[in-house]
Formats: sequence, structure tokens, C-alpha cells
Amino acid sequence: MFKSFADYLSNKRFESLDGLRAISIIAVIWHHTAPAGVNTMLASIGAQGVQLFFAISGFLITTLLLRERERNGKIDLKAFYLRRSLRIFPLYYGTLVLYIILVFFLERHTAVGQAFFQNLIYFATYTSNLFVALDGRVIFYFAWSLAAEEQFYLVWPPLLLLAGSVGRASLILLVVTIACVGSQLLGLRSLDMIQLPIVLGALLAIGLNHEKSFTWLYRLLGQSWSAPVTFIALVLSLLSLQSQTLPGFVSSILFAAVVGSCVIRVQHPLSTLLAFKPLAYLGAISYGMYMLHMLCKNFVGKLFKVFQINDPGIAVFLLTLCMSIVLASISFRYYESWFLAWKTRFER
Repeated sequence: MFKSFADYLSNKRFESLDGLRAISIIAVIWHHTAPAGVNTMLASIGAQGVQLFFAISGFLITTLLLRERERNGKIDLKAFYLRRSLRIFPLYYGTLVLYIILVFFLERHTAVGQAFFQNLIYFATYTSNLFVALDGRVIFYFAWSLAAEEQFYLVWPPLLLLAGSVGRASLILLVVTIACVGSQLLGLRSLDMIQLPIVLGALLAIGLNHEKSFTWLYRLLGQSWSAPVTFIALVLSLLSLQSQTLPGFVSSILFAAVVGSCVIRVQHPLSTLLAFKPLAYLGAISYGMYMLHMLCKNFVGKLFKVFQINDPGIAVFLLTLCMSIVLASISFRYYESWFLAWKTRFER
């Protein structure tokens, strides 16, 4: 465990985050492939895996930026955007090109195929979360979450730089949080484009980066029971979303709390599981799994049709998961790694 604020600052890698990413991507794939006979609540809860990704991104990106400013006296936005571009763009646009080829040859005469090409400008510009609605089957719709993250990367680092102080940066995040919570309570949808978990993840990073707030957060999230209790509370809150007994912002807070309880101390009751090498590996390639899993799902579906298997049950999930792991591993080793090697040139 961390014995002091200094110990937390000296930690260069939060090992539990890969395990959380793995849980997130498995949940997303489960949501997209769960058998028809599975309880609707259990099937739909997997969709919230994306929200855990958001909380992790908000925390991690903000932590890296704050530590860069403390080390170097400034934030190098050009280097930040170059690093993000080399990590995200090659696989994203490579997958998008693959979709263009497949849709052109297989579905260009269908309504969904034509809609894909009409929406292509939004997929290419990371604005699909703003302009592409989920109305039936929408090819490449999963890109909405990547668009939300890219918009966060575009807006938040300059705001953090312009804020000048941690206090003003925190105030910005608090105002956004209050606006999002108020919008949910009033039943408004005007702020739906803002993903509250990513905002709370950034706010968590600022809190842990300041000694006084770190001490307060440690009392809450740094106890031996904190990680399992927050995780169980999160699952219960997600189940309640189906019955609408709790407002959505409660689960958003708990997503950030889970991340906080897993990074504020090295050893916690969930650390052995989250650092388990196979699970951590899935977290390391989770981006590739996310980008490629719908292609795998569609291939598996066509495979079962060829063999006239009408009720494959959980096999769709298992085969999609296995194919996603294989393809993401190949992509990570032979494609993404080349760009990641360039990315290190812009790290200090």
C-alpha cells in the first residue's frame, strides 16, 4: 500500500488499470453477443463497460498531464497530441478503411450500407456521437465512444493549461459535473454528449495529486475494504439502472470511485485478480479488441448460418471474444507497435 502522498506520486504505473480495462472490454463484448435467452438486465449491463473506460481515461490522462507540468514546469500540448494520435489514429483509421472495403463489396446496395457511407464523414471526424443516431442496425456505431474520448482529449488539456492552477481546473470540472447532474435530475438531454465518468475521472486525478485532498480520499478509498465495496456498489447501481431506481450519475460517481480505490494503493483485495497476467494482457490490447470485436461478431454469426446452427447460445460470445483476442494481439504486435515506437520519441 502507499504509506504517504509521496509514495503515490512516485508510482509510475497503476497495474490495476489493465485489469479494469480487461473487465470493461469483456463486458462490452458480452453486451453485443449475449444469447437471446439471457436476462435483459444481465445482457444490457455490459454496455456500461464503456463508462469504466471513460473513468480510467479521465484519471490517467489528467494524472499524466499534471505530473508533466510538475516535472517540466509546463504541459507540451504538441507532444501530447502527437502521442495520442500515434496511439489512437493508426488502428482507428485502419479499421475504418477495412469497414469501407467490406461494406462496399458486401452491403453497398443495402439501406444500412448506404447509411454507413452517408455517416462516413462523422466517423472520420470523430463526431459520430453528435450526428449518428442508433436507429436499428448502424454499421460502425461503436465509434461513438471513441468520438467522446477524442473530444475530451481535444478540449481538456488546453483548459487545464489555461486554468493555470489546480484550483481553477477543479472548479471547471465541478461546474461541468453539477451541470450534468442537474441535467439528469431534470430529465434534460442537452448535455448527453458529455460523459460524466470521464469528467469525474479527471477530477479524481486532481484530487489525488494534491496532498490535502489525497489524505481525505485515502480515508475513503484507501481502506482495505474500499475496492471490493465500491465494486459491489457499482454493480448494484448498474442493476438499478434497469429499474430506474437510481439516477445515472450515481453509477458515474461509483465508476470513478472504483478507479480511485484501485490506484490509491498498490495492494488491495482486488489487486491480485486485476494484476493476473492473462487479464492484464487483455487490458493491454483492449483498444484493439474494442475496434475489431464487431467484425469478429459478424463473422461468427455468418459462420453459424453456414453450418445452420440456429441457437448457438453463449458460443457467439466465446468465439467472438477469442477471435477478438487473436486479432487484437496480431494488430498490437505487428501494426500498432510500429507507431507506439514512434510515440516514445515524444515522451519526456
